[in-house]
Amino acid sequence: MSIDVFVRVTDAEIKDPLRKAMLEVAVARWNLEPVEVRMLVDYPIREGRQFAENSAKSDPYIFTDSDVLIVGKDWVERGTKFFLGNPVGKYGAVSTLSLVETENAATPPSDLPVIYPMHWVGAPMWIRKGLLTDLPEMTLGSECGVIHDYLKEKGYAEGLFNPSLKLRHNHLGHAFSSNPNLHWGF
Repeated sequence: MSIDVFVRVTDAEIKDPLRKAMLEVAVARWNLEPVEVRMLVDYPIREGRQFAENSAKSDPYIFTDSDVLIVGKDWVERGTKFFLGNPVGKYGAVSTLSLVETENAATPPSDLPVIYPMHWVGAPMWIRKGLLTDLPEMTLGSECGVIHDYLKEKGYAEGLFNPSLKLRHNHLGHAFSSNPNLHWGF
């Protein structure tokens, strides 16, 4: 089963040698999985999300950023299995914790379920096809909150995979990222 992966990237990142190298490493790793990688170059925030939702063939699909390096054997297969194994309708979007420990303000005790509820999950994000339709306007700074509220209004939660599953990612762009909520600057 092939999963659609949508990678958000800007033209500026492609022209910058460091960011381009991060993108190339991340995409090379995605291509070792049973996925179809599609690059979303210079899409505005809302439009990139809508394009992914409208053109994804798989359910779920994955939306990610250019500097997210997945870590671990059979990463997509295992994550998809855990995501789809949860009660239908409970989680609309789920993400993994970063290996950059200073990013993980939401690390749970190991006795929590396979997926535990969390607001504002980020990339990489498994998303159930058919949920992120007709999104409201958003900025890079408001994106996670808007998606959280949007899913909540539809009766879905967001969550994180329990770290005991060894399903993590490495945020290569830590300190070079575009996430304004965590005060990183690119």
